[in-house]
Amino acid sequence: MPSSPRSPQVSPNNPCPFLRALVAQGLLADDVASLGTVTSTIAEVANAGDGQPALPAAAIRAIALLANGLTPLQMARNGFGGLRLNELRNGPLDKKGAGSRILDATAKVSAKELARLAEFASEKTNVDGRTEPGLDLEELQRMMDANFERAAGNRRSIDRKLMDGEWPILLKVMGKQGKTGRYLSLKEVGELFVERRLPERMSRRLTKV
Repeated sequence: MPSSPRSPQVSPNNPCPFLRALVAQGLLADDVASLGTVTSTIAEVANAGDGQPALPAAAIRAIALLANGLTPLQMARNGFGGLRLNELRNGPLDKKGAGSRILDATAKVSAKELARLAEFASEKTNVDGRTEPGLDLEELQRMMDANFERAAGNRRSIDRKLMDGEWPILLKVMGKQGKTGRYLSLKEVGELFVERRLPERMSRRLTKV
């Protein structure tokens, strides 16, 4: 289910690479999606990962409920009207440069920041005995700590906590099982950001559902 020139357009105001891939592959609408649709779609995609990882539906719904704003009116709007994926930028979950900085404010990919991931990665051996650069949980923690440190003066205290709900979850969903544990393939992370597509192995499983 790779993206193509006919793939749906993705709003630059959706700063989440995982959600951007789901929109590009036609799994979620670019504008509004009900909380039920968001929850079931993310759970289904996660289940297509290696080992069929499960994400708690209640947590997905809670995040979707507050993603566009924290006021009671905004949360009620999401609860009854749905998550507005094209209005996530500048919302409460947007770290505004305190994260990886791979996607800029207009959702353009920074090749420099994407290549920076390799500074924290190491060679991984997958279950087939092949090696490739990847990031395990410990390496992701070091990267997130470094991202938070370099954002000194332009960060919120909650931003480091928000990171724990992003890269480690991406590892759970998209990670490969290696000889020494689960890891994110740098190649697949690049495809997620640049081509807005999920790993081919996950796409194949989704088409069989």
